[in-house]
Amino acid sequence: MEKFRPLILLLLFGFNAQAQKNSIEPLIIQGKLVNSPERTLKIFFVDEEERITIDTIRLNDDGSFYFKTYHIKRPQRTSIQQNRTQINNLYVAPGYVLNITGDATDYKTLYRGKQISGKGSAINTYRTKLDSVYASRVPGKGWYEMNLDELLGYIRSERKMLDSIHAAVFSKNISRDPYFDVFKKMIAVDNQSIALYNLLEHINMNKYSYEKMTTLVAENLPDLFQKGISNDSYLNSEDYKTWLLGNYITYKRQLDKVRDSTLSKQPGYGLKTIEENMSGRVRDYYLSRVIHSTANGSKSIEELNAAKKRAEPYFASLSGNRYKDEIAEIFKNKEKQLMQVQIGKPAPDFTLISAEGKKYRLADFKGKVVYIDLWASWCSPCREAMPAYKKLYEKHKTNENIAFLGIAVSDGDKEWRQALKEEQPTWIQLRDDNGIIARSYVANAIPKYIIIDKAGNIV
Repeated sequence: MEKFRPLILLLLFGFNAQAQKNSIEPLIIQGKLVNSPERTLKIFFVDEEERITIDTIRLNDDGSFYFKTYHIKRPQRTSIQQNRTQINNLYVAPGYVLNITGDATDYKTLYRGKQISGKGSAINTYRTKLDSVYASRVPGKGWYEMNLDELLGYIRSERKMLDSIHAAVFSKNISRDPYFDVFKKMIAVDNQSIALYNLLEHINMNKYSYEKMTTLVAENLPDLFQKGISNDSYLNSEDYKTWLLGNYITYKRQLDKVRDSTLSKQPGYGLKTIEENMSGRVRDYYLSRVIHSTANGSKSIEELNAAKKRAEPYFASLSGNRYKDEIAEIFKNKEKQLMQVQIGKPAPDFTLISAEGKKYRLADFKGKVVYIDLWASWCSPCREAMPAYKKLYEKHKTNENIAFLGIAVSDGDKEWRQALKEEQPTWIQLRDDNGIIARSYVANAIPKYIIIDKAGNIV
């Protein structure tokens, strides 16, 4: 009997794993997006631990697709994206079967004409109604361009419109959706978060007195935040996490700046502001997010070590090991990444295709000094720097010991080619379509210029 025990345990484990998987209903998204220039689309999910999973939806030649996943374990708002095809603010949950159709010729056409049906479509009616309102509007002054009175009027009218649509969609759970109440609250938090975000952004961009800033917030504070900004249940709202929390901390720092300009010069001031003005899971979430972002944005080992030193006093105060483990992992991975592109280290090799369809490897240029410009069509500073780069190229183009490479990162093929047509660079142009260069060369910000010596080492 003993020799059969491992087999029995293995079978039991397999059955339990399958049962656990089957206990969660899959999310199915299917449909047809005609005229899409993409063949793969990215879709994003967030788990209970706020970890992001990126999955792929594959389109057939006629634009039809079928996607099934067990990765989504709770109701949430997501987006389906690629360079030129985007379906934003889609509400998904376990058990939903959404059918999406539309003309994906360009963003506006898909935005205005997409249709969503199937199980879960009733919740998504909220977004389709809102999109139809936005699509019918005549373009005017952006809220960020408005004076204070205009902005306050805009916030009130937007809230009235959003509340009206919210009431119409969530007055009764006709479809008997088990996630009806979750989405009802989530969208309410979204709307009030954006209202406060708009006000705080205006305050942060302008010079008001301490009294004026605090009065504006007190008189226009949405109901949900009357008892404070931190509420663990609000973490289900993407607008709360993405837009409001950061602007709220910036607002608090603005108050400090007006009250005592020396505060911002104190060591660890940035993280201390979060520690003092947030609580509970909200504090843990945002504190870890800022530490993560700072570590990931470090451009050198020295910067990374300084970021780690600033963060260390806050590790112990984070509840549980989840955030601690994540932060330790990001510092470890970033250190490894930065070590690979340190001055004097061999430059990571790559193989990319040029605008003319020719394949190039970095190794092809060994024995030459290689000057690399990392840029993108959407990057204004990159485009503005192009004339200076042209002058540099013209000065050295006859030198056979120097090679010039332009590499577009995080860019769409059509947009890249249009930019090349406009800028007319005459040196080799490549596109990093899989993000290899962006990761290998730590391209957190562009433009970025890299010089590689004749031996293939980073200068």
